[in-house]
Amino acid sequence: MILPLLLAAQIAVIAHRGEHIRHAENSIASIQSAAELGADFVELDVRTTRDGKLVLMHDKTVDRTTDGRGSVDSLTLEQIRGLHLRTYGDAVPTFDEALETAHGRISVYLDWKDASPKAIFQVLSAHGMLKSVVVYGDRHELQQLEKLAPGIRVMPEADSKESLEKAERTLNPTVVAFDQDDFKPALISQTLAMKADIFVDRLDHQDTEKDWQDAIDKGAKGIQTNHPAELLGFLRARKLH
Repeated sequence: MILPLLLAAQIAVIAHRGEHIRHAENSIASIQSAAELGADFVELDVRTTRDGKLVLMHDKTVDRTTDGRGSVDSLTLEQIRGLHLRTYGDAVPTFDEALETAHGRISVYLDWKDASPKAIFQVLSAHGMLKSVVVYGDRHELQQLEKLAPGIRVMPEADSKESLEKAERTLNPTVVAFDQDDFKPALISQTLAMKADIFVDRLDHQDTEKDWQDAIDKGAKGIQTNHPAELLGFLRARKLH
């Protein structure tokens, strides 16, 4: 599977931490559900264990999302695999398991929390996902990843005029990430002038039909949401997906 080819008017649906309203965030079930709904991307957070293995976990610690305690980088994979995700009881997935689930079904919006460029590259490459991922992360780490995988779709954060200028000079960004703080007219115009797509977060209180439409009107090509089923219905009714 390669990245979804969207028509000019189509909008990509990005399921934030998977479909985590009915499933645990960053779980295999949440990835499967996002794919079954028809989302274009599943957003996944990747961190490294004490023994150098990649797992899905948003926070630095396992405290909020599991029945255990401690930082991810202080626990071994075996210790983390002995934990259960709260409420739903799922195991914490490895990045390998997540990509195996996603492959051929849904593209990945990778939120690169804590991992070496080499480790990220090796796992993506092993699963044939280099062309089915957009990678969001630190600009310097994205540079290193581009060297390992020329042509991989890297995604810097908009942040500021200066940040975008540096990204344009040092990376080959075809997509730029926006959150609610930097989704502003000047940065939007600057990104469009770079001929890069805009993927914007519409989360929490901004995850509404009004805010989805506002994002589309301002040029967004992808919307990250906590409600992928509802966003898909909204877009399909307007022939935007």
